[in-house]
Amino acid sequence: MDLLSPFTHWQHHDHDHEHGHAPKHGRLAFLMMWMTVLLPYLAIPLIVVAWWKGFIAGWCLLLFVGMYLFTGFGVTIGYHRLLAHRAFDTFRPLKGLFIVAGAMAIQGPPIKWAATHRRHHQTSDREGDPHSPFIHEEKALGRLKGFIHSHTGWLLTREPGNLNRSINDMATDPVIAAIDRTYYWWILLSAIFPAAIGFACTGTAMGALLGVLWGFVLRIGLVHHATWSVNSICHLFGYRTFKTPDQSRNNLVIGVLALGEGWHNNHHAFPTSARHGLKWWEFDPSYVIIKSMAVLKLVWNVRQPAASAIESRAAQVLVQVLEPTN
Repeated sequence: MDLLSPFTHWQHHDHDHEHGHAPKHGRLAFLMMWMTVLLPYLAIPLIVVAWWKGFIAGWCLLLFVGMYLFTGFGVTIGYHRLLAHRAFDTFRPLKGLFIVAGAMAIQGPPIKWAATHRRHHQTSDREGDPHSPFIHEEKALGRLKGFIHSHTGWLLTREPGNLNRSINDMATDPVIAAIDRTYYWWILLSAIFPAAIGFACTGTAMGALLGVLWGFVLRIGLVHHATWSVNSICHLFGYRTFKTPDQSRNNLVIGVLALGEGWHNNHHAFPTSARHGLKWWEFDPSYVIIKSMAVLKLVWNVRQPAASAIESRAAQVLVQVLEPTN
């Protein structure tokens, strides 16, 4: 996958996309993907040494949590619910803020991210799904390969074909298109900001380095793996409230770590819903923020299924469970 190039780069490959072919990602994109997966692990021993030497203070943890929430909600609210599914509407400045926060998570330019996610819904757990765990035989080794593919392996594969067909509404939006074109600058800001906070807290180069480690490197790793776990774990482990044509599942642990995205079966049953946690105990902090913004009149047209629709879909699973088998 090429998670560096803005959507305007795709226009040079129109011929390939029209014929169902996807260009191979370049060396820089390939290297970027490996760095995205491996770099956070390399930060762990550095942080351990820094802690042992007494170079870590409370501000490091606060910076990590702050950046995790800021960029995490940028993915869940900005990239996913607003951009990919149009689950609510908002003012241009607030739209830009959420999508910038998502870009600073460094999971790819917004239009590529949303187009890939839309393809996942169009072909979920079938041929063409970019990151389904069900691409190998049903044996244990095949399941392991499928898990690895759905979690991180898919990032190192070829681009899905014809993604252009899913981007017109985003490419013609001036706010989204501008952030997409300037994606490299948001990557840079994502590193500079925590470094500046670290320097401001300590006045030293070591403080700036610790800011990068906690607010950039380690934070990227945990936010990425939380998002990837929705692709992998939430198609393998958990419970199913609704009957869907895929294997999406609700998972409590991922529901917490991924800021409400772990209620994945609910999401696949009602893709355009701004609310993923549909039961009182399915905590969905992303929806809490959206709902709060709706109360403040900052967002509107917040989409969620009616109670009757939820009951009807859930009853399909109940009937399936109670029906006798021959």
